[in-house]
Parts: sequence; structure tokens; C-alpha cells
Amino acid sequence: MKKSILSASIAAMIGSLGFAGLANAAVGVYSDAVDPNSAVAAGNLANATAATTLAINEAGLGNILVVPYFTTQGTNATLLNITNTDAANGKAVKVRFRGASNSDDIFDFTLMLSPGDVWAAKISQGADGRSQIETADKTCTLPSIVATQKNSFPTGRLNSALTAEQKANETREGYIEILNMADVPKAVQTNQVVASGVTTNPLYTAIKHVGGVAPCTSAALSPLLTAATNYVAAAADTSAATIQGKGMAFPTGKLMANWTIIDTVKTATFSGAATAVAAGSGTAINANVVFFPQSDASAGNVDAWSADPLLQTTAGNISRTNPATGTAATGSGTPFISASYYDLPDLSTPYLALTTATNTPFAHAEALTAKLAAKSVINEYLTTTSIGATTDWVFSMPTRRYNVAMNYAYTSPLGGDGRVYSLWTNNYFDNTNTSVSSGKICVKADTGTAGVNQWDREETTTSSGFVISPGTVTSVVFCGETSVLAINNGTNTSSGSLSASLALQNLNVSSNEGWISLGTSGLANRGLPVLGGAFAKSSAFGAMWPHRYTR
Repeated sequence: MKKSILSASIAAMIGSLGFAGLANAAVGVYSDAVDPNSAVAAGNLANATAATTLAINEAGLGNILVVPYFTTQGTNATLLNITNTDAANGKAVKVRFRGASNSDDIFDFTLMLSPGDVWAAKISQGADGRSQIETADKTCTLPSIVATQKNSFPTGRLNSALTAEQKANETREGYIEILNMADVPKAVQTNQVVASGVTTNPLYTAIKHVGGVAPCTSAALSPLLTAATNYVAAAADTSAATIQGKGMAFPTGKLMANWTIIDTVKTATFSGAATAVAAGSGTAINANVVFFPQSDASAGNVDAWSADPLLQTTAGNISRTNPATGTAATGSGTPFISASYYDLPDLSTPYLALTTATNTPFAHAEALTAKLAAKSVINEYLTTTSIGATTDWVFSMPTRRYNVAMNYAYTSPLGGDGRVYSLWTNNYFDNTNTSVSSGKICVKADTGTAGVNQWDREETTTSSGFVISPGTVTSVVFCGETSVLAINNGTNTSSGSLSASLALQNLNVSSNEGWISLGTSGLANRGLPVLGGAFAKSSAFGAMWPHRYTR
């Protein structure tokens, strides 16, 4: 009886999502001319009273959310809910899906949440083999929702040397970034100036649900088509060139997200909450405005907004070899990828008050990485054959992209070394702990007795005798930004719990059940920025156990 109820509820959940999609319009605001190091009075988009620290909020609310894994491999689909717990303000939110191999942007859009709003969508595998997104939700998105359209993930940022099938596979696993770019307040405030005589923000009215549907009024959204030159030029400014003139204000976070991976044939499910990072803690959760157009127009001044080494235009900021001693990877002004507005913001875009320690994307990315860094990862596993149990461990490193990235122009076509590094004050990745395999950047876990340590359920422990595949690998290596370590999976090319194949490694241990500690001390014992969990499945259940860490 319980199984029937569960199956029915899952079917209802999937069916309620409908078949809506994203159109091709693009809106948003930001400015090439803004100097991130100037004072607010001089007219930039920074908040002089913004928080000065980043903090992982264990309560699950924040300015930045990271979903460590999504998949559409096999018969799996991923359900995503994003909630605005702010009952007073709307939120302009960037949602970006990145691929598991090298963090390539494989789908992104802007979400305009009203106060108290929940947005839900399903990501599944389409007939073309690529991931596709669909929703019946009535929240405004930029581009706008088309109720009858499913949208396949594009492959333009993937390695051009891959076949069509390989590119499709690259869209089927990865992780999700969710960023509160700006708030949308209801009323005219001191720092929220709108048209003369108007007491309610037109943008707020456009995204606020009426009878369960957001109006998404084009007249209110159209000012977002142009970039903002500053936050406020004068107390009485009503120009659409300003952030507050467009209807937005500094982001205060208060976002949460939940995800569910469901095997649509076996009705096995895994679920969890996104990791939440707040700009500050307690009541001081506020940040800089980081809103950019959802547009393919060229994004100037990108060096001030992103530490991504493929987008950087300043030769001295990046290196092709050892970040400590290497030479520049490209000439000044010639990035490997010309940034478009839709590339921004990312996890390195500065949210914090403009001080010398936090006013660069490199400092912001390093600060966020330090919060996520773990020196070891600990979790359980269950592979008991009598109940058909399997366990996959997911390791996602969402800030790795901003310290080392793969430039596909250097692959020949798949065997070359395309590593390009951003030069941080304290690097977490360099040429001593990274390598390249099959076009993916790999990161070493600890070796020897500091590496894999296993305990069974009766206290028996060992740190030797492990078999790691594929190939002749002798220690755990995280190949891919979001890699899967399948426990006791033999030499299979697809994992047991998640059907993962894109960034897969198998770890065969001596016991069918127990727990493992995996060393991830990284460079100079700083740790590695790891998120994820153990996905255990049997013939009777599915469970996700979040990783535990030592820091």
C-alpha cells in the first residue's frame, strides 16, 4: 500500500510540471562603465553597507545556492524547486546549469521571483539525447516562458571536437548555480526611485502573482533591456539608466532550493537541499547588486566581474603552466572566450563591500572556496548484494572553474593539455595537483595512508588493498568538476545508483557495507572545495546521505 501511494505521488509531481519552456527574448541590466573600486557616491552598483564576509548558512537560506548534482542519464530526471522566503521583496535570480566535465555553461536564464514565490521545473533527457528543461510555473523568466515548449540544453560552449552524441552526453550531468542578483521591492523608498507620482514599483507589480499568475508586463520589464550606468545618481533620479529606476535594489538573499533525482522507471528517488552561502550572517545578509542582462551582447570590463580564466582579458591574471611561476596564457585583451552578458554573474562576482580584500573576483572566489574547502570527506556506503544495493559518491567542486579551467583550443582534439589558471593569492589548484585525462581536468585526492581509509560495520579497518578503475589509476582522482565515485561497481562504465558515466571512477573495497574517509587535503593543506553526498539505492529504497567533512 505504501509503495502505491509513493508511486502515485511521484507520478502526480512529474505530471504537474507540464511542458512550458523559455522563449528567445533577453532582458537585464548592468554597466560596462561601472568602476567596482569607486565609492557608491560616485555612482557604482556596490553597497557601502554590504556584509564583508561570506558564510555557509546551515539553515539553508542565502544569496548564493549550489545544487551539487543534477542528472538525466538513463531513466533519471531531476526536479528543481527554488523558493523566495522573503515575504516583502521580489528577487532577480540567475540560474545556471554547468556541465560535469569542466564546468561549461550548458544552460542559463534569469528568474524573477515574487515575494513568497516557489518556482519548479523538471530536467529530463530529450529525444535528441540532450538534457531539456520544462515547467508549467507562472513565474516570470527572462527569456519569457512559452507554455508549449521544451528547451534542449545548447552545446555551443562544449569541445568542438566531440561528436554530437558526446556533446549530448556532456549536457546530462552537472551542477547548478543560483544567485540572487538584486531585490525587487514593492514601494518607493529612499534608494528606490521610480517614475514621478508612482508609489508602487512597476517591476514589482509585473512579477507579483495575481490569481496565481504573474502578469510579466512587458512595459515594466522592457527597461531591463538596457544596462544601468549606476545605482543612484541623485536622490530624485527617475532615470531608467539607474538600478533603482529600473525597479531593483541590493540583494538580501533569503533564497532556498531543493532538488530531487528520480528514476522515472523504477520510481527510486534521491533528494536534498542546495548549499546556501550568505553574504554575512544573522540580520546582516546584504550584498552588492550583481545583475547583468540575459543577453548575448558583449560584456565589457569582464575582468572586474569574473575570475574565470577563460574570460579574463588581462594576461597577468592567468597562466598556462604553474600558477606560481608560469607565463601568461594569452595576450592582453584577447580572452579565450569572449564574455557575453549571460556569462555573468558567476560564483566569483564580488558580492561583498568594496574593501581592498574583497573587491576583486579573485578575492571573492578564494573567500568562497575557503568556506567550502574540506581536508577529508567522510560518508557511508552500502553495496549488499542480497538486497541489490549500490552506492555512488558525488564530488562537486563548484569554485574550481575560477582557479583552473579547460581551454578547448589547446586540445588536439581531445588529448591536449588545455589547463589555464587564474592567479589567486592562495591557489587551490595548480599543475602539481591537477592533470588532464580525456579532455577533463582531474584533481588528485590524498595518497597512501592519508588517502582512502575504510571501515566495515564491525570495526575492521584498512587503508590498503583497494582497486581503483578505470585503467591503471592507483589513487582516487576526481576527473571532472562533478565526479562520481562508484563503490564496489567493478569495472562498469555506468554507475549503479545514478547511471553516471561522464566523470566516473570505480572504487572497489573489501566490505559490502561500512564507511570511508577520503583525504582531500589539497595544496598546502588548504583542502578542496567539495560538495556532495552518498547516493545509496536498493530494490526497496533510495537514500542520499550528505558528506561529512573535516576542515
